[in-house]
Order: sequence, then C-alpha cells, then structure tokens
Amino acid sequence: MCGIAGAAGKNAKDRVRKMLDVISHRGPDGSGIFSQGDIAIGNVLLKITGEKNQPISNSSTLTYNGEIYNFREIARRLDIKTESDSETLFELIRSAGIEAAVGESDGDYAFAYVEEGKISLVRDPAGVKPLYYSKDNGFAFASEKKALSATGEGEIKTLKPGHMLTLCAGNIIEKEVAAFSAGEILAEENSAREMLFEAIGKSINKRYYKPCTIAFSGGLDSSLLAALCRDAALYSAGMEGSHDIGQTRRAAQLLGLTDKLHLHELTTDELEAAIPAVIKAIESTDPMKVSIALPLFLVSKDAHCDGIRVMLSGQGADELFAGYRRYEIMNVLELGYALRKDLDNIARNNLERDDAATMANSVELRVPYLDRNVVELALRIAPGLKIHNGIRKYILRLAAKKILPDELVWKEKKAAQYSSGIYSAMEKLARKNGFRGERALGRYLEKLT
Repeated sequence: MCGIAGAAGKNAKDRVRKMLDVISHRGPDGSGIFSQGDIAIGNVLLKITGEKNQPISNSSTLTYNGEIYNFREIARRLDIKTESDSETLFELIRSAGIEAAVGESDGDYAFAYVEEGKISLVRDPAGVKPLYYSKDNGFAFASEKKALSATGEGEIKTLKPGHMLTLCAGNIIEKEVAAFSAGEILAEENSAREMLFEAIGKSINKRYYKPCTIAFSGGLDSSLLAALCRDAALYSAGMEGSHDIGQTRRAAQLLGLTDKLHLHELTTDELEAAIPAVIKAIESTDPMKVSIALPLFLVSKDAHCDGIRVMLSGQGADELFAGYRRYEIMNVLELGYALRKDLDNIARNNLERDDAATMANSVELRVPYLDRNVVELALRIAPGLKIHNGIRKYILRLAAKKILPDELVWKEKKAAQYSSGIYSAMEKLARKNGFRGERALGRYLEKLT
C-alpha cells in the first residue's frame, strides 16, 4: 500500500517530487522517482507485502498502490521467486500485457505503467484504491486530489473503477478493462446462505495481516468480520454516552472479545481538534462526509499509534445486501436496479473518503465485502432474499447466524454518523461558534478550512 504520482510534460520530475511530498503520509517507509524524457512517475511506500522498492523499472516502469492477494500463485506460474506483489504484477504485465494481467489479478489496486513513452493508468473494478488525473497542465496523476492541486493542475478528474486510461502522443484513450459480472440468479435461501458465508470467510482470509484490526461499531457487518477473524483487535470511536459506545461494548461482550476492544470515548474538545485534520484528509466540508469519516480517522489514528498498519472495514455490505432504509419501499425490480447503481457509485460515495481518512494515518483499509467473489455472488442473489418480510440484509443475517448470537444477527443499527453522536456534537459546535440557521454546520466546517 502506498501513494503514487506521475506527470508528463514540462518539469515533470519536479512536479512529481512535489506531489509525493504532499502525500508522504501514505508512505512513511520510503519514496522513489523514475524519470525518462518528459515523463516521471513516483511512489511513497507503506511496507506491508515484500521489500521491493518502487518504481520498478526494466525497459518499462511500474508504480503501484494496493494489494494483489493471489500474487504468490501468479509468481509460481511465472516461475519467479518473490515476496512482493508489486514485482509480481510488474512481471505479469511484461509477460501478458496490462489487460490480461488485470484479468488474472485478484486484489485492490491502482497503478501506472510506462512503456515506450506511453503512460497507462488502471484502477480495480470496485474502486477500492483511488486514482485522480488532470490533463490541463500537460498531464499528471496522483492517489489524492490535493497532490494535483499543489502543483497547480487544472480540472481534476477521477479514473473510473475498472477502467484503464492511456496517454500516448498527447492523446488520451479510456476504456473499461475490469468489471463485475452477474451469473444465474440464486433464489434458494439455504444455498445462498451457505455460499455467502463461505465467500466472506475466504475474503477475510485473503486480507488477513498480522497484526490486524477491525473498524468495529458493534453492528452486523463488523461483528461478522470480528467473529471470523477473532485475533484481530477491535477499534471503535464515538462520543461519550453515545449509542455506539454501549452497542460496541455489548457486541464485544456477546462475541467474547471484550479483551480485544479498544474503545475511544470522545470528548467535545477532542472532536473539535480532530475536525480540521479530517477535512484536510478527505478534502471535503460536506457535513455528512465529515461526520462519517471522523470515527474512521480516529480509530485508524489510534491503531497507528499501536503499531498497526492494516484495518478491516464492513464497507460495502449495505450496498450489496440492501442495508439502507430507503430500499424498503422498493419493489424487486427497483431494488435490483438501485443496488447495482449504488455498487457502481460506491467508490465516489464512500471508498475514496474512507481511504483518505485511514491513509492520513498510514493505515491501509481492506474491505472484505468488496472482494470480487463476494460481490459477484451478491449480484446473483435474488433481491427478494436481501429484503424479506421487511427485514433488510436478510440473507447476510442468515449467513451470520451460523456464527453470531441472535441479538447481533437481528439487531437494527442506526447510521454511524448519528449512532456515534458525532453529527449532533458537530451541530452543537457550530452553534457554540455562532453559526445559526440554514447550512449552519456546513458554514462552520467551511470556516475551518
């Protein structure tokens, strides 16, 4: 996991160096730049898998952010000895080409590959790893928007999940190279439950890293992760006396994991001090985004202080298994369409925010529910198994029932920004600072920038 940046055109190397300085929090373990002609690409490194420095270069060049979970199998097939997923990806691209490499790689990634003056950018199909670019000042790309802004780039665009952008001779071509496919509809309850439980377990095993932690709220999604990954520490944050504090303690007790729980009860002063850092990290003053990012920013900060580099999150379960209240009023056709639309937009709506919040503290966020196999299985499961007799996430609850106590399986949980008490605490801060009326909280947050 790391941060990447690159540029083509005038002063490319200097621009890349400046961008890497801006995103140095993403990679405290080293940095590197490769330049040739008017092209430069670079990397700041957070060491998790292997010791290979980046960029990797040998007639062509790769800089890469992410995790390829099946890299050992690929390395064996290619007959190379390595403990580095970046080196494996590089050799796979050289051997088979970018599109074939993407098809074979099971993971979450954003990378840039340079060959014969041509730059190719690629992003994983869910959009777990972010990648932004601008073509107004020559060409540039980076893992965070703020890096591009720092070098005076113009309009900043987001590379779409599952897409490849190629810059060649000043021309840009973008096309889809990876997508989730939906097979035959699965409507039989028992089969769906068993297959889903197995797929989630395998996804967690892929993403397990020691020491590991879970962003834990005590709800269904994070409780299932905790039950399937019992040696992971559980990190949670909420306002003193909030619903989440009590729910988290109760869930940890029911799971027999009280000794694993790291609970951060926030004071108003702590919250007020953290807000500017969160706004800077996620590059937004939207009250909803800030209130959702705050607990994740704080738990990843606590985890970093305890020497942890990998955190699991339940992100994606609501979009795959119909967790939001607004889904309840939809018929089966409307629900299927809405879920697919929300999956397609999950990177823009959630993942980019969450990545920025945790990587601000040099902690890599892994999302087991967005594993390719889990997603494609979820796309097959009939919408009528996702909301059944008014119960949202019905099929996920049945799968969780194999390992969770009933109190956690069937309990409804409030939205995190409200159950943590953070949104209402921010509203109080806005009033304390003299902001009243329409958009009071938004105006207060804007002032903090």
